[in-house]
Amino acid sequence: MSALALALAAAATTQAPARPTFSTAVEAVYVDVFVSDGNRPVIGLSAADFELRDDGRRQAVELVAVESLPLTTFLVLDTSASVKGEKLAQLQAAVRTLLHGLRPADETALLTFDHEVRMPVAPTHDVQRLTAVVDGVLPGGSTALFDALYAGTMLASGRGRALLVLFTDGEDNMSWLDAAEVRRVLEESNVLVQAVGVVPTEESRVHLDGWSPTPETPHARLLRQLAEVTGGRFWPAASPDKLDDAFLAILAAMETRYVLRFEPQRGRREGRHELHVKLVRRKGRVHCRKAYFVGPAPP
Repeated sequence: MSALALALAAAATTQAPARPTFSTAVEAVYVDVFVSDGNRPVIGLSAADFELRDDGRRQAVELVAVESLPLTTFLVLDTSASVKGEKLAQLQAAVRTLLHGLRPADETALLTFDHEVRMPVAPTHDVQRLTAVVDGVLPGGSTALFDALYAGTMLASGRGRALLVLFTDGEDNMSWLDAAEVRRVLEESNVLVQAVGVVPTEESRVHLDGWSPTPETPHARLLRQLAEVTGGRFWPAASPDKLDDAFLAILAAMETRYVLRFEPQRGRREGRHELHVKLVRRKGRVHCRKAYFVGPAPP
């Protein structure tokens, strides 16, 4: 089944809207934020340390305990023909590390893709089942990266706090959709994307702020830009044996994120609303989505 068919089938099954947005009836907006200082997360912040503006208007914000919000993680893994041998073994080990680092109360789903997209495991708490399926992956085929990212985003949208962890080792060469279409869907969703890619350079290193000391390839730049649209980052791995470091860095980033809640003014117009978040009393770089979308009022 193609990624597009999978996403549309899932939307029909769950009666999710074709366009993932906040309804005008929603009284609060939640913004998932990560703050870094160099290659370290900034911890110990309070609501008073943040300034949030919604379409230029400063909003009163409160800090919500991350532990109180369930997280659904969608693993979207490249299993094309190039992911084989040692690379596959290192990916499987990195995924096991991630799965055992997630909270027991959180759910995880698995999507795999080559020239097709599959969801062998729907959201579940069963880590053993997830591990067994990942360990049984048989690589083959081409790379429908954009279709897979679209499908994962549509499946994760509307599930509250949702994380999409994307792994790929190469460029898209098979998708129906293009990067611009996927970017639009990411901008309109509530999904946080953390992307991991194998960057073949001895100098690349994983940093919590996503920085790499070598010039980006066009492919790495695109992955970074797609992740940053959602408030996430691109985590480069210099070689397959560095994938575990990248997945550990994602865990560290998720454990030190902040969730800001604010209540926008009544009668919000439909469409895109710009978000701007900055620190006012502390030093650090703020990573979060730049906008949210409001859909029509329910009948």
